[in-house]
This record gives sequence, structure tokens and C-alpha cells, in this order.
Amino acid sequence: MKEAQRSQQQRPQQPSAQSDEAQVKDLIEQWAKSISAGDRAGILAHHSHDLLMYDFPAVVRGIEAYDETWDFFFENPKGKISFVPHELEVTAGDDVAFASCLVVCEGTSGGHVDLRLTVCLRKIDGEWTVIHEHHSVPTIEKRFLSSDA
Repeated sequence: MKEAQRSQQQRPQQPSAQSDEAQVKDLIEQWAKSISAGDRAGILAHHSHDLLMYDFPAVVRGIEAYDETWDFFFENPKGKISFVPHELEVTAGDDVAFASCLVVCEGTSGGHVDLRLTVCLRKIDGEWTVIHEHHSVPTIEKRFLSSDA
């Protein structure tokens, strides 16, 4: 009996369902890969039809308007487009999550851009769905910079 218990204890545990944080992280990493690949369907996947995005320079409402923002992004590339998130942090509850990261973007008509990204998600029918994105870049306006910068 003890040997059967020991054998059972030594068996590897079956992998558990992926944590909500890991699911959100994977969703964002796959989205970024879709951007780098120019895969519009992949970019739009997992986004709400009534998405709200704060982008530079405009506020974007709805999935159709969101899709249109990518026209400018992919227009007149200066090389291979690369959109790579790093320092990705995720906080997830039962049905709401948010993530933030820094992104290095290369190859667009804007050239090299370091940007910040915040994504808010809601779990709808068991699937994480992006309901809000906020893209920003560090300011270069002197009036907002301290003299120590």
C-alpha cells in the first residue's frame, strides 16, 4: 500500500488549465506577432466589436475604426516591420484583466518607435477579449520635461 501511495505521489501532475495571467500574456504576444507579420485577421482577433482605443493622435471607437488605424501603420514601410513587447505585466481577476508593457516598433513609416501599451480585457463567454487599448509615446515637449531629464 505504501509503495502504491509513493508511486502515485511521484507521478507527474497533469498540466492544469493555463492561468488567466498566462492566457492574457499569450494573447498579447500572439497579437504582437500578428502585427509583425502583417496579419490583419490576427491583429483583430480577440478584440471587442465596441473596442475603445486611445492612440496617437486620436480616440478610436469600434472594431471597424480600429482596423482602419492599421492602414496607416502598414503604409510606406521602411523595412521589415517588427513589433516586440517587453516587460509585459499582467493582472487578472475572474472576468477582468489588464496588461502593460513597453514595445519596440521598427520598420514603419515612422521609423524606430519606443511606445507604451496598456490593454484592458474582459472575459466574455470564457474567452479573454480586448475592450480597451492605450498606446502612448514618451513626450519630447520641453515644457513637460523636468530640468533633470
